[in-house]
Amino acid sequence: MCYVTAERAECVQLCVLSHLIAILVVVMHRIKILSGHLRPPGSSEHRRDLWRSECGCAGSSSPDDVVVVHGRRTAVGKAKRGAFKDTTPDELLSAVMTAVLTDVGLSPDKLGDVCVGNVLQPGAGALMARVAHFLSGFPETVPVYTVNRQCSSGLQALFNIAGAIRSRSIDLGLACGVESMSLRSIGEPGDLSSRLTDNDKARDCIIPMGITSENVAEKFGISREQQDAFALSSQQKAARAQDTGAFQREIVPVSTRFVDADGSERQVTVDRDDGVRAGTTLAGLGKLRPAFKPDGSTTAGNSSQVSDGAAAVLIGRRSAVEVLGLPVLGVLRASAVVGVPPDLMGIGPAVAIPAALEQAGLTVADIDVFEINEAFASQALYCVEKLGIPLEKVNPNGGAIALGHPLGCTGARQVVTLLNELRRRGRRAYGVVSMCIGTGMGAAAVFEYPGP
Repeated sequence: MCYVTAERAECVQLCVLSHLIAILVVVMHRIKILSGHLRPPGSSEHRRDLWRSECGCAGSSSPDDVVVVHGRRTAVGKAKRGAFKDTTPDELLSAVMTAVLTDVGLSPDKLGDVCVGNVLQPGAGALMARVAHFLSGFPETVPVYTVNRQCSSGLQALFNIAGAIRSRSIDLGLACGVESMSLRSIGEPGDLSSRLTDNDKARDCIIPMGITSENVAEKFGISREQQDAFALSSQQKAARAQDTGAFQREIVPVSTRFVDADGSERQVTVDRDDGVRAGTTLAGLGKLRPAFKPDGSTTAGNSSQVSDGAAAVLIGRRSAVEVLGLPVLGVLRASAVVGVPPDLMGIGPAVAIPAALEQAGLTVADIDVFEINEAFASQALYCVEKLGIPLEKVNPNGGAIALGHPLGCTGARQVVTLLNELRRRGRRAYGVVSMCIGTGMGAAAVFEYPGP
């Protein structure tokens, strides 16, 4: 009898608990409804506040947050003929690595790891990064490695360092990206299986990037006129940003050697992106021939520029950053890498951005600035239109069509540009960095600028 009575008592307790939970759910739902009357129904601030109260993440502060302390980049040079055509990647990398730590007064021995995004990897990858490491005065005790996820390599470096911080392997790390497309170019694909041609997806991985742009334009109806208009906007925004000094805070002046056409050598200081063409016009863009197929719409004018450059971003666990008295420029709120069809690789951001936003508990409307890599105008336009992003929120200081796309550097460069733009706006805000990736992928990250 006692056993039966105890069992019944337990059942009664469970029933009471279930009713209490049901009442609590109803009450929370009612609170949501009532709070909705305090702001316009579509208000992004309303959505942010509800999400903060439920998840306690965006807009909140945790000792375990992965935060961006500081970032710098070099100017971006035109490959083969620009300011950095004779500058080795280790020198470009050393310039930004040194500048970031000098700016915040941090000794390099405080770093737990250094990860460098690089695509056209010389010396099996590690040599160039380690040389730059020593040229920067870093001690041998600090490790370094490279990562190659093609166009997202600089962002992937940040993801890798963030992962090490979250796993508590390290407290602080430097995420970098570098590329010299002047001294190294994309050549043969290397040793591949003879079975490659038997598999459609595998075969699509070796489709030239320009053809994937044409595929996107044809499949989704992105016209030549739309692409040229987007390219013109990129150039105009970059020229305006350059003229107003918007890039001054993020660019590290680099003194380097430059060999003239007659073979004479001189020292130059490079502190200005040299791919920006302020005089670009729609008429001029319209005269350019298709670059990849005779009847195509992708041209040199509405595609990213082949470039040289480097960027570095210092990140750490918030608790460690605060102990060292370092500033917080941004907070990494979410990251995502996704796969898409290789022959339509440019659509990557259209899939990666929603994945990252969902992880962050945010929507497109909550984001103030989108830095989307302009590999090609066709794919950037598709992604913007697919996600319903207002064009005024996209690359407000221009993108890769005007600034250039040094493959391994771009992701890190975008983070630096994004957080500096959000800081200029002088209030707490959210931003997204995203890009498509060759062979069919996309990557995206969500950052929060905490405010002044």
